[in-house]
Amino acid sequence: MISSSSKKGLLPAGLSDILYPDARIQAKTIENLLDVFSNYGYMRVKPPLVEYEDSLLSDGPGAVLKDSTFRIMDPLSQRMMALRSDVTAQISRIASTRLSHLPRPLRLSYSGDVLRVKGDSFNAERQKTQVGAELIGPKSELIDSEIILVCLQSLKSINIRNITVDLNLPFLRDFFLDGIENSLIEKINEAIDRKDSQTLKKLKFNNLDIILKLMECTGNYENGIKKLSELKLDGMLLEARDYLLKVIDIIKGNDSSINISIDPLENRGFKYHTGLTFTIFSEMFKGEIVKGGSYNTLSGETATGCTIYTEKFHNSSVSYNQNDLVYIPYLNMMEADKVIKKGFSVVFGSKLNNNSDKEATELKCKYIWKNNTIVKLKY
Repeated sequence: MISSSSKKGLLPAGLSDILYPDARIQAKTIENLLDVFSNYGYMRVKPPLVEYEDSLLSDGPGAVLKDSTFRIMDPLSQRMMALRSDVTAQISRIASTRLSHLPRPLRLSYSGDVLRVKGDSFNAERQKTQVGAELIGPKSELIDSEIILVCLQSLKSINIRNITVDLNLPFLRDFFLDGIENSLIEKINEAIDRKDSQTLKKLKFNNLDIILKLMECTGNYENGIKKLSELKLDGMLLEARDYLLKVIDIIKGNDSSINISIDPLENRGFKYHTGLTFTIFSEMFKGEIVKGGSYNTLSGETATGCTIYTEKFHNSSVSYNQNDLVYIPYLNMMEADKVIKKGFSVVFGSKLNNNSDKEATELKCKYIWKNNTIVKLKY
């Protein structure tokens, strides 16, 4: 039988407490990431956790987030409100309304928690902390490349290593599958996702040949570029291919250490994106750590953004040094300030007796403050 106190400690599926030291690591991580974005001119904004449903889930990115969003009733206005499941929709609103008067390109950054109806295959958590940046302005290879490169700089600032950027053109699927019946589209999409060319060949549909050729371009960018460059394309397909190749050239020209892969037809996780997209992986973590790409804002402007999933970083591989603790047996803020200025953290004693060493040890202190001197504890 579960006790009453145990029941009070239960949380809904997909929700969890973040405790020390993970909470500290996350806070430090977020500030480091945002500091990098700030260094490149991205202005920090902070949208609310809850908005009116008809605003948050209207046109733009919000229109495709309805199924992943919780709704509540506002007792004051009696209107339906929605808890954000993605901050990008709010950045789209801010750029299209309150900051519409600012010159473009407009650079914004953010951090905040989001709540989703369900988790994903790599992460069952439904409450996530997003950190990201958005570049709103005319569509160009430079804008897409800038977001990717600045995002990579932010990851390096928190010691993320062995990074791979996977570049995609997810809008190509809709282009190739336009006019095909839904039952067949499902089979085609499933085969593309599995990279199952043998099943695709049996389905027989328009654009099968070009889809198979693009699937052969998937993988390491050097091999992919060679095959992609050899394809005879025209019109929109030619423009999309050349655009992708230019972005790769810019990224490699600025950071040759980054591994690049391409998967032209990958569209999973890109619900509202309309142009080039990317996913960032690291050998240090399971699954993707960043997703981003181009989309249209609420007002129809082109924007490119990235979202970093900081919940991935709650482990020892991303850590920050904690200042050594000094135990001060009594409450004295002036003496504590002296200790802190020497590069330590302090904890005050709570026992008015002569057993200070014992309490200091229990509180994981390495030092004790005695006679205006920091003295190392003997365990």
